[in-house]
Amino acid sequence: MAKIYHYTKLSTAIEFILPLMSLRTNFLDKMNGPKENQKWSFGGINVPYETMYSDINFDTDNDKAHFDSMYKFGEEIKSKIQAICFVYSDIHKGYENEMMWAQYAENHRGICLELDTDIFIEENKHIDIFKFENINYKPKKNEWFYWNKNMSKDENIDQHIKRDYESLFLSKSHYWEKEFEKRLLILENNYCNLKIKDSLTGIYYGLSTDFNYDVAIQQFINPEQTKTYRVYYENNKLKRMERKNTASNRV
Repeated sequence: MAKIYHYTKLSTAIEFILPLMSLRTNFLDKMNGPKENQKWSFGGINVPYETMYSDINFDTDNDKAHFDSMYKFGEEIKSKIQAICFVYSDIHKGYENEMMWAQYAENHRGICLELDTDIFIEENKHIDIFKFENINYKPKKNEWFYWNKNMSKDENIDQHIKRDYESLFLSKSHYWEKEFEKRLLILENNYCNLKIKDSLTGIYYGLSTDFNYDVAIQQFINPEQTKTYRVYYENNKLKRMERKNTASNRV
């Protein structure tokens, strides 16, 4: 059974994820990658910017207005997707990723959630998942946007996303490849909540996780289904030790 891993802050897990047994998607511009945080623009053929953005004055400074409308259009494309990120690798265990502990789990003060991929997909079959694929760390250049005058703006955007989704949403530079990121995409411009009640198989405590929060965590989990582990460092590698699922445990 393939497993995926999601790193998070302890406060986020206790206040939001575990009580609801769900993971919330996010807007791309709320992520920490430089690509997602930049304004997007595309080369386009026959894109009717002046018609779409009547609030932009094309008469005063046509060049500036053109670039402003391109960026505005790019942000509309970006906002059409909700995403959530996991760690997945055929070679390395997801809880061993030292970089992810540092970046997304408060430098080992947070936790890492382990999910069974097949069960996760099954319990979220009510959601129309667009793509659930690994990130490509040899990204391609974005394709030009070809406007179809017989389609609405939303239809044109959806067509472009479906054709060029990999370079748009599943590409990062090689500097990020050690994240081993697997990204789930949903064609939706509002937050979505993905269930993990049946698929949550493990919770990993970091090297510096405060075990006084055991009670807060364990009240939400079924110990027969969800095991808890403590990671430790040995021979230059993170390893795991299974913990007893009791609120009194302070290993």
